[in-house]
Amino acid sequence: MRSATPRLLAAALTAIVLTAGASARLVAHHEILAKFDDGKRMTLKGVVTLIDWRNPHVHVFISVPRGTGQPANWAIELESPIDLQKSGWNRATLQPGDAISVEGWAARDGSRQIWGNSVVLGATGRRVLNVTSRAPAPLVAARPTPRWPDKQPRLGALPGGTEGYWAYPSSTVLVENGANIRWTRGGC
Repeated sequence: MRSATPRLLAAALTAIVLTAGASARLVAHHEILAKFDDGKRMTLKGVVTLIDWRNPHVHVFISVPRGTGQPANWAIELESPIDLQKSGWNRATLQPGDAISVEGWAARDGSRQIWGNSVVLGATGRRVLNVTSRAPAPLVAARPTPRWPDKQPRLGALPGGTEGYWAYPSSTVLVENGANIRWTRGGC
């Protein structure tokens, strides 16, 4: 008779690995207000030294002159590269050496970081790297929910290429009707 211990040990190890991977994905993105204080508004003027165009957020590093001594280096955290690209911006929008003015929220821990609510080019006064919300796709005429032969709702495409019932949502967030949930531009 063979022991079940190796199989149980393998199953437990697999469960631990899968759980660790799932929890790592869950904490990959943070609430902006966990890191930045929206009550500590500030404006910085400086020269771009580096642009880090990577997920989950774009970072622009600037050199800000101080009254005396060496300039201070600051990190400006912005929206994701995907959201910025959807709004028409790219990694060449700003270049090292560009003078900019940034308005935003200071980091809670007092470090030289701010969440950039507004980035303005000093040379032109043009606001850049802002996310513009797009109007949702127009709703199609009401029609019955497509169903499989067993009467279950069909969520995917219908035969002939017609998109499914869920292709035109009436809302882009899942919130229970009547629930009072604070929803901000950066998420809830």
